[in-house]
Amino acid sequence: MNTPPDRTLAALRREFPRYRVWLEPVHGQYRFVAQRLNPGSGPHTVITSDPAELRAALATPAQPQAKPRESAAPGGPT
Repeated sequence: MNTPPDRTLAALRREFPRYRVWLEPVHGQYRFVAQRLNPGSGPHTVITSDPAELRAALATPAQPQAKPRESAAPGGPT
């Protein structure tokens, strides 16, 4: 990563205001952690050392989960 982590962190915080974003030092390197502030769509928590991966994960809209289909009871109306 060519950009210092603190500048990248500031940019990520501006880009994703619905998330709390911070740095965690790990074995002499940093990893970015983003945690959603409110209930809603999107990932709850993302942890990565790659800011591009973090951006991709947070920018991707959550896929709606399919609701199970209700089946008619045997012998009942259809």
